Amino acid sequence: MGRVRRDGGRNLYTVLAVLSAMTLAGVDAASAADVIRGTATYRERMALPPDSVLEVTVEDTSRMDVPATVIGRVEIADPGNPPYTFEIPYDVDAIDERNSYSVRARIIGGGELVFTTDTMAPVLTRGAGNEVELLLTRVAGASGAVNVGAAELAGSFVGTLPCADCEGIEYRIELFGDGAFYQRLSYLGRGGDAVFDSIGSWSLATGEATLSLFGGDRRPEQWRVVDPSTLRKLDTEGQDIESSLNYDLVRTEGLDPLEARLAMRGMYRYMADAALFRECLTGRSYPVAMEGASIEVERAYLETRREPGAEVLVSLVGRLAERPPMEGDGPVEMLVVDELAGAWPGETCGARMSVSVLEDTLWMLTRLGGRPVVVEPEQRAPHLVLQSRDRQVAGFGGCNRMVGPYAIDGTTIDFGHMAMTQMACPTGMETEAAFAKALGAAVRYRLLAQHLELIDAEGTTLARLEARELE
Repeated sequence: MGRVRRDGGRNLYTVLAVLSAMTLAGVDAASAADVIRGTATYRERMALPPDSVLEVTVEDTSRMDVPATVIGRVEIADPGNPPYTFEIPYDVDAIDERNSYSVRARIIGGGELVFTTDTMAPVLTRGAGNEVELLLTRVAGASGAVNVGAAELAGSFVGTLPCADCEGIEYRIELFGDGAFYQRLSYLGRGGDAVFDSIGSWSLATGEATLSLFGGDRRPEQWRVVDPSTLRKLDTEGQDIESSLNYDLVRTEGLDPLEARLAMRGMYRYMADAALFRECLTGRSYPVAMEGASIEVERAYLETRREPGAEVLVSLVGRLAERPPMEGDGPVEMLVVDELAGAWPGETCGARMSVSVLEDTLWMLTRLGGRPVVVEPEQRAPHLVLQSRDRQVAGFGGCNRMVGPYAIDGTTIDFGHMAMTQMACPTGMETEAAFAKALGAAVRYRLLAQHLELIDAEGTTLARLEARELE
């Protein structure tokens, strides 16, 4: 197949690409065909090697035990800088509604694979349309990639970065070999109260030398690994910051352990006169020091646990500090509880380093108006699913099934009238009424990793739901 170069007009490019794709797909240019449109991009700010080629294909991916069948293809030679737009014609009569189809892309440059898509982009059937947006990822071993392993990167990094309204932000990041990190930000010139701690998990993208810090219910903070001793801060889109100011942290040795004080969530249990707290963001388990507000956490646990030894999610404010162990030598890192925020039976940490999507996810109701939703073992839990295909809510209120429309625009949400069955139940009716009221009053939503919060016009959180596997 001939390659299309961008040295002619836009119209010529489109016509040649369409004709080439028709030929490869076995479609006569004179026959009826439809077109899949899309864009492809990558996050790195880098020039492609000479003679690079972008390949985009539409494939029948219905069967996992055989190679995918290509039903359409387009190639763009010397594509230049992203984003790239493409159109791939296909034979409508060849599409089977029972099958699954997807689009994938790759860039080959300098004789090697440089970028590729690593997720499926469904099209045409099973509720998918004919437009896609593709994000390509850097391939491990591609030219220019910094080869740094996770074990080599573990350590402490410090530096002072620019600040818009202060003298500078002093960063201190400690990366641990088990994938956890501690971070402290000190806003210089604002006094001793302008110090903020966070903890979480970190990962290193293979072949990209990009460090991601998953430090809470926000999008990951990203850093480029310049070399094993230097981290460079990236912008919110994971791109290099074009500035003459310093955005580097450098490795340092000999720092005192960072005693982080912060709000935390984790699974707590108390057995045999000892308490253990498994922090959600890091997955680390900490013994709980018998001081501060530890007795309040213990009481809340005993009141809400389902059975002895069972874990209960608690939220609290505390410190990770070294304390003498009950047995053995040397100090150990323990959780010192300063304040209990709440105990939430039925809620879990969710999966680490992942964020659920709003639509087509099963959301289980865990809180209403700041109170936990307790479901007995024989009861069905209240839940809902926002179905993207028809923008309909399918759910269960605690006694009756519910269905109704919804609309979303950015972070705003509007639930229409919910039609419900008319069963009467000995339990669950009060929760159901409060759930329906919360849906009616919600005007905004907030996604927090694997949790969804519904918020009213005054900014009050009406309900909190947790993502579960959709069967």
